Amino acid sequence: MNKVPYLLKRDVFSNEELQLIYDELQFLKQLMKQPEETASATGLDGNYIKNNNGVFLESVYSKGSNSSIFKIVTKNIPQFIEEYSNIEITNRSALNCNSSWTLASHYEHNGYYAPHTDATVATILFWFNKEPRTFSGGDLIFNDTDEVIEYQNNTMIIFPGWAMHSVPKLKGEGRYCVTVGLNIVPQ
Repeated sequence: MNKVPYLLKRDVFSNEELQLIYDELQFLKQLMKQPEETASATGLDGNYIKNNNGVFLESVYSKGSNSSIFKIVTKNIPQFIEEYSNIEITNRSALNCNSSWTLASHYEHNGYYAPHTDATVATILFWFNKEPRTFSGGDLIFNDTDEVIEYQNNTMIIFPGWAMHSVPKLKGEGRYCVTVGLNIVPQ
């Protein structure tokens, strides 16, 4: 495979939605935990391979309807999955996902996520930052195919969990990522 079969959308949310999302991210930032508390990927040596903080929305809110992020981000997910499933036949399994989790993360200066795969059928990333942007870097790299997806505020990308990916070190701070992991749980 020469290219990871992903779906990329820019300018996903309105300015009003972005403000609600950013306000909630500011609140969640104080609740974010170190990698060992957010089911982070580890290297073969058992050490965590990321330098960012995060919090699962499910651990903060008893109902998703209490979270602006959850409400705003998830409303378009069925449409995104439908489009994603039509890109490549291997993406069709995303149509059968019946379970998900949502992780809000914040990258500070020198924040990174080393190459890893996800324990998901598909992963959806939503990128946010307050304007003006106060950092450089933050791009997503698909390591097996050497594809670079340039970081841009208000972006969504969905890709298969098996795709090796990483985020190189940032200079500055302020990069937020809301990750939605999609899985299939036998019923």
